[in-house]
Amino acid sequence: MRPFEFIIVFLSFIYTLALTHLLLAAAQMIRHRRELRFSWPHALWMLSALLLLAGNWLSLWDFHGLSMMSLPTIAAGFLLVVTQYLICVLVTPDLDREAGYDLRRFHERESGTYLGAFLAMMFLALALNAAAGSGLGVANWSHQNLLVLAMLAPIVAALTVRRPWVQVAAPLVMVGLQLAFPILYYPVLQ
Repeated sequence: MRPFEFIIVFLSFIYTLALTHLLLAAAQMIRHRRELRFSWPHALWMLSALLLLAGNWLSLWDFHGLSMMSLPTIAAGFLLVVTQYLICVLVTPDLDREAGYDLRRFHERESGTYLGAFLAMMFLALALNAAAGSGLGVANWSHQNLLVLAMLAPIVAALTVRRPWVQVAAPLVMVGLQLAFPILYYPVLQ
């Protein structure tokens, strides 16, 4: 077993837990749709968390050719997936509680927390992309920083501007950028 396969199995458990949070919350929202007070901004940030999860998982493919991985590289990967996990957990409401059915209130109350996690993820991605590009020879990651920089704008806008149209437009822009990510950087895995 090569280092990539060994490490990716461990990281995949964390990715799976993050995906489980998102899918379980979506299933509960569908199940409780009659009692649910829907929120477009919240739904779009949940979609954004899903796309971020998928894009970051896909980007780990760039490490499959490495013949060895240092402890700092492994630790950085672990930090990346833990941050991703936290985003997924923080963006999913607890629908078992009565207040959990009001997703508009959930977004108003908790968006600062999950958007802060998105923001932390972007700064972490900028640092790790630069390090992977220069230190590990994964040039694709350093090029991705252009898109990561663009992703900062909608997050900051959603954190600072409370107007309803901004609260919908910001995650829409984020989703668009995240859909562009695999098209630009991973159209084919080789």
